[in-house]
Amino acid sequence: MEAFTRSFPLEDIRVRASGDGRTVEAYAAVFDTPTEIHDQDGHYLEVIERRAFERTLNQLAPAGSRSTWRVGVFYNHGRTLWGTPSERGSMPIGTPVEIKADTRGLLTVTRYNRTDLADEVLENIREGAITGQSFTGGFLRSDPGRTPRGGYRADSSGKLRTVRRQEIALKEYGPTPFPAYPDAAVVGVRAEQAARLLADLPDDERARLVEMLRSGTPLEQPAPGPAAGPPADGDPAPGSAAEDPPVRHSARQTIAWATVRAEIKARRAT
Repeated sequence: MEAFTRSFPLEDIRVRASGDGRTVEAYAAVFDTPTEIHDQDGHYLEVIERRAFERTLNQLAPAGSRSTWRVGVFYNHGRTLWGTPSERGSMPIGTPVEIKADTRGLLTVTRYNRTDLADEVLENIREGAITGQSFTGGFLRSDPGRTPRGGYRADSSGKLRTVRRQEIALKEYGPTPFPAYPDAAVVGVRAEQAARLLADLPDDERARLVEMLRSGTPLEQPAPGPAAGPPADGDPAPGSAAEDPPVRHSARQTIAWATVRAEIKARRAT
């Protein structure tokens, strides 16, 4: 069974009140979302079906005398930025608490270890420097069932073949600096870490924003700061394709860290 890797951007984060800031909730896969893929199977559109992980989760979940999941959690698949094996990265950074398929995708709940590497990864997730979650596994059943010789390619009209992944064997997952899949999210770094970002706000504003973060209530758009002049030459115009894409929120009412930072910045400017 050939191993495949899929990565997902951590678009938004919801902070929960409970815990000590070391339990991270993040999607490792998104269901029913056609996504353009370039890999060893060629160039095609991939759709992961909702029941694709059903069998593997039953096999990997704690059972009988076994109290832990048989799934590894590693940073960047235990590899360096250049794809070579990393001795330090091959150490697990966390332990799965729960892995389940919901209406959106494969949701992982992971308690990060108290190690230097895990601390570094957590801090980079909070600061937005690590922007992806990925998993490694094998495709056991797909439709079409066999990859054509030479791999999938666009037809003469440029249309890509859609490949449906019907059963996937999960091996390991974890954060990665190279997101490739366009629609998934870290949905929670539990804790009080939000309060650190808001520490320099007045007490009433800090309390309001922390409560909104805890409850999952979407924040209002940032208050406008001083009037901005026209964009300088070479700068993207507001709303243009060159700008960063808007943050997308899931049905779980997640809150983007970028929005929190923008609101703090706007309030400082007033």
